[in-house]
Amino acid sequence: MSAYAELLAIKRFRESQAELRMIHSRVQLQAALETLAEAEALLKRLLQEGMDTELGLYRDLCARIVRLYEIEAVRQTVAWLRQREAAQQDVTSAAETSARIAEEALNQARKLHREATRQTEKFADLARDFDLTLAREFERREDLEMEEAASIRRDREEWDAFAEESV
Repeated sequence: MSAYAELLAIKRFRESQAELRMIHSRVQLQAALETLAEAEALLKRLLQEGMDTELGLYRDLCARIVRLYEIEAVRQTVAWLRQREAAQQDVTSAAETSARIAEEALNQARKLHREATRQTEKFADLARDFDLTLAREFERREDLEMEEAASIRRDREEWDAFAEESV
């Protein structure tokens, strides 16, 4: 096996590894995007539930005479709703960051795969050129050997003809 063929095998292995990393990055990005979509949907749902619950609680307070502890209970419930929404907003922000990082990783993996593919093509061209050169050299040697054999045969025939004339 020529050095070019060995290098080509290494380049093809590296290209396949880069392709696997790219596929893995694509799967990670898809998972991150799904997580982000779920987090955004949950945040939207929590915001809507919070608004509905808050409006319902304030309607109830405004519809009747209430005691101070009931107002305080509504305020605590509203504060709890806001904390829950803030916590989900943090989860959503983390999911956005994760998706952005996964997208950057995929872009980097694509870049590395393109480079590995380019290197593989380069070495494939070199190996092909080397093989063509070897084939041409082999043909040239065969032609030289054939010419030499023909020359020897001609020389023998000339000697034989000369020897017959001399007799």
